[in-house]
Amino acid sequence: MKRVVFSAVFVLLTLVCGAQTDASAVPADTLPGTMADSVAYVPRVSLLTCSPGVEVWQQYGHTAIRFEDEVRDIDVVFNYGLFDFQAPHFVWRFCLGQTDYIVGVEPYTSFYKEYVERGSSVTQQTLAFTPEEAVRFLELITRNCQPENRTYRYNFLYKNCSTMARDILRQAMDSPAAIARADSVSFRTILHRHNAAYPWASFGIDLLLGAEADRPVGRDLQEFAPVVLEESFALARRGGQPLVASTTVMAPTAPLPAPFRFPLTPIQTMIIVLLLTAIVCTFELLTQTRQWWYDILIYGLQGVAGVIITFLFFFSTHPTVGTNVLAVLFNPMVFVLLPFMLRQARLRRRPWAAWVEVGLVVLLVVGWLIVRQDIPLAAWVFVAALLLRSVHHLLGRIKKKSK
Repeated sequence: MKRVVFSAVFVLLTLVCGAQTDASAVPADTLPGTMADSVAYVPRVSLLTCSPGVEVWQQYGHTAIRFEDEVRDIDVVFNYGLFDFQAPHFVWRFCLGQTDYIVGVEPYTSFYKEYVERGSSVTQQTLAFTPEEAVRFLELITRNCQPENRTYRYNFLYKNCSTMARDILRQAMDSPAAIARADSVSFRTILHRHNAAYPWASFGIDLLLGAEADRPVGRDLQEFAPVVLEESFALARRGGQPLVASTTVMAPTAPLPAPFRFPLTPIQTMIIVLLLTAIVCTFELLTQTRQWWYDILIYGLQGVAGVIITFLFFFSTHPTVGTNVLAVLFNPMVFVLLPFMLRQARLRRRPWAAWVEVGLVVLLVVGWLIVRQDIPLAAWVFVAALLLRSVHHLLGRIKKKSK
């Protein structure tokens, strides 16, 4: 049950990219010293890309940096995906987009074992760094791992385990690397590529992300996804030479377990809701009764989704949630309208609450036509069910008035 609850939080908030580890388990004194006094050898600096795991928060994979120095017997991984779940008000700060992540260091064997044993592969891209660049990288990352510097404000699209690793590697380079061709795609498109096997997680993400997630972005912004960063490094060249000197793939030691999947997809579920709405409305017309329970159910679902969407829209600093046109219809106002809607139907009074609900649907459509946000089809089907139910209340009132 604990796993289910934990997964649900991450699905609804949909704000985790990469593997997370308890930061308190990583000792700060395991950092190697600097090598400014000796560059006679060439240490290896490599970008590590871990394939997605089975859990919801693992579906985007992970990025880290490996540093190897055989002369000094150093083989460590620098990881920007660490956090302390025991930190005060962690869940609340996570909802507000105020989560602090930490860069830490651990032995490569421990890092490798964690991922390959869970069923993920680890791709190592050894970079064509000069001795001076390797020294500079170690000095930068050692300074970054100091207690006063190791914490950063996590942002799952703009500042995460992937972008932080990329940025410090770029700082260590004498000359920048470039890619000959880079297409522009949206954040939402990249997210869909990663969670295609998780339809409900994908649906939840689409409900929470606003129009900003649909604008095309360049290669730099796309590299929030570890697999995109891996591809960028594979294509990058400096002075006509590849940035990556060699690539090695460490296969998992066990197959990735099959993820749990709800039997119905979001679109199938919403079609059932729409059909059930039509059946209930027809039954009420034939029997001249009111099924109050169904109003509470369908408008209650709208209200619960609205509380989450509206909270993120107004209070969270998570990226793109503040441009979500769905907040027009999915907001807590329905909990104010619902008692009036039930009372007006029972007493056969003017159904102004139902008119307000219909008006919100119309405003949503108008807003969508203006901003062109990518709203999932399953959400539109649910909107159709809400509209059908509200129009049913209006027509029932008009029919009774005409008699």
